Amino acid sequence: MDAVNAYLYEINLFVEPSSYAFRGAAMSNNEPDFSLLSHLLKDMKTELLNARRSKCNPDWIQKPFTPAYSKIYYICEGEGRMTVGGQELSPQPGQLVFAPAGLVQSFSVTDPTRTYTMYWCHFTSDLNWMGLFSLFKLPYCLTAQESSEAVALFERLADEHRRKKGPAGSIRVEAALLGVIAGYMEQAVLRQAGQAGLSFRHSKLGEVLDYIDAHLAEEMTIAELADIVHHHPNYFVRFFKRQLGTTPMTYIYERRLEKAKQLIGSTDMTIGEVAQATGFHDLFHLSKNFKKSVGIAPTEYRSLSRGLQLPSE
Repeated sequence: MDAVNAYLYEINLFVEPSSYAFRGAAMSNNEPDFSLLSHLLKDMKTELLNARRSKCNPDWIQKPFTPAYSKIYYICEGEGRMTVGGQELSPQPGQLVFAPAGLVQSFSVTDPTRTYTMYWCHFTSDLNWMGLFSLFKLPYCLTAQESSEAVALFERLADEHRRKKGPAGSIRVEAALLGVIAGYMEQAVLRQAGQAGLSFRHSKLGEVLDYIDAHLAEEMTIAELADIVHHHPNYFVRFFKRQLGTTPMTYIYERRLEKAKQLIGSTDMTIGEVAQATGFHDLFHLSKNFKKSVGIAPTEYRSLSRGLQLPSE
């Protein structure tokens, strides 16, 4: 099953959504000083695909697949089973689940008479969520600190997605989506805050990441990046990998792919123009690497992220 059909199949496994009552959501201000995490999140671009409150059908089941979109769930009631990146989960009422794009996932009912009722959203992003969760050892499932706040955030998102009216409608939708994402991330970070090795505060590394993002269309060398922070190239590679869990060249490759996804999904640039803007230089190399990483061709991804409209509510 390809990614497009898998997405539509997952949508169709839900029954009609219930009504929503808009409520404001209080956000926690108790955010740990994780400057590297903040750096990675600060320029994130997102696009909502869908958001609802639904009760799963008795045949809610999906064999392992790798979606090009991320998902966040809040379980209201019922039971079921999910796997995210090889981890088996049995989310309970009051728990949140974050399933990053690019990870192998599956789900199924465990009792057809007690299927999940849940809030959920699907979205695309230019951020490598899979790498971020791995880097900070964040959980894919956690118990909401305040159930009422989690419900309020999702109700706001579903309400804004359903209305989408006015000249600022798209801004309100993105703001509501960022609220849901921020709510999960704050709780996930707080849960991990006491673990050693998770407080990344290297301003020098931030300078390197800014430089990489500003020069994705150009060739970059290890010596060039090491010179930014006045390190020997060999030491710089070890320093970079210790902080981000990957090599500089691999990070650049992944950022180019994420930038390509953003441009393909949110602009009218041709695929060839996107290739030039992201350092892949030509359509062939971008298409080859894109399909290898995402699982679908750039044109299919554009259809998924921009062209597909889900059935009206």
